[in-house]
Amino acid sequence: MTQPPELDTLPPFDREAARAARNIMALTPERVAASLASYGINVYPSDVRAWEDGTRPPDEAELVALARTLALPIERLLGSGPTTLQMCRLRAGLTRAEAGRKVGMSEATWTRMERANRWRADERRTEALVRALGGLSHRQLVEVSGAGEELAGLLALTLSSTRRQAHLSPITEVLGTRRRRIGEAIDALAPEFPPTGEKFEDGVTPPLPAGALDRFWFHLGDPPADPYAPGAWRRPPSRA
Repeated sequence: MTQPPELDTLPPFDREAARAARNIMALTPERVAASLASYGINVYPSDVRAWEDGTRPPDEAELVALARTLALPIERLLGSGPTTLQMCRLRAGLTRAEAGRKVGMSEATWTRMERANRWRADERRTEALVRALGGLSHRQLVEVSGAGEELAGLLALTLSSTRRQAHLSPITEVLGTRRRRIGEAIDALAPEFPPTGEKFEDGVTPPLPAGALDRFWFHLGDPPADPYAPGAWRRPPSRA
């Protein structure tokens, strides 16, 4: 059963994918629970039902064992939510201790970053992170650094403004990518999402149009992660 200290680190879970896989394999919740026991996970059939109906998602150990029981890549059970440091580690099949060793830090330090989803490290360790996680895109590196929402907000401000150049510097700080390259991507993006003319109060960030973030990364070329770029992952640990 999940212990209280772990509640803030429960991995994302696609319950519909789990139910569909179980049905395809013609397994009852009782059979799934029995199979999980062979991986050292002792749960009741009612727990399996609770995972599938959304009452209680599985913890990390339960999720790993469930993926093995259902003969699924673990990413199929993680769903398609925002990329997190925990999600990338699970996809790479690593424990927190193993991930920490691969990037040259203690398990406690790794765990602290994972719980906050804020990767903070120098170029050498960031390069080790990208390698340990099987390769990341630059977008994923930004997201595991906890700057995904910040980037979305900056893009929303940029698209709603008639002075797009004024917003390039903060976006450049987040991505660590050349300002000119970002400007070209935004110039290509802006005609696809013209300003609506809607007015917002000072300090209120307008919503980012659906699909705009994906299109921005498309126009940027969906580059692989650049550990040596001075992006969000180079910020001091105390900075949001």
